[in-house]
Amino acid sequence: RLERSPVAGWYKPSQVQEVRFAARWRWMLLSLSLLLAAGAVVQQWREHQRLQRGQLIYQQGGPGASLAGDDSSLPALATRCVNCHDASSGAQSAFAPALNAAALTQLHARRGGPPSRYDQSSLCKLLREGVDPAWVQIPRAMPRYSISNEDCAALWSYLVSR
Repeated sequence: RLERSPVAGWYKPSQVQEVRFAARWRWMLLSLSLLLAAGAVVQQWREHQRLQRGQLIYQQGGPGASLAGDDSSLPALATRCVNCHDASSGAQSAFAPALNAAALTQLHARRGGPPSRYDQSSLCKLLREGVDPAWVQIPRAMPRYSISNEDCAALWSYLVSR
């Protein structure tokens, strides 16, 4: 005699339990796959948001910037990265170097110091304290920023994505 399984059709009584077990596993694997896919979409969305935040900081300026040795806050428009670091050409501008993945992450001698490369923490140190990865002080004309870790991470993500 055969039994009808609502999940898998007609089976012998001894097979029904196995079929139900297999069907449950298929549903669990499908559910897990959907959860993983949703997690990947969320991660991509967060990275997209971080890149947008970094671009906003680069193009419109960041909070709490001042010149070295002066505690007066500068207006955001005066401290936009794009003002001095021309991104349209890959080359160094007359005033400041280009900020892109190649310029930041490749080994270069900068400001007379030994060859060095930037990572996220060294960029944040430069922005906050004016010290580059080779421990060379940058010019006083470069503003120092009171930038949060999140904003600095967003700016770094944007710069190395270019």
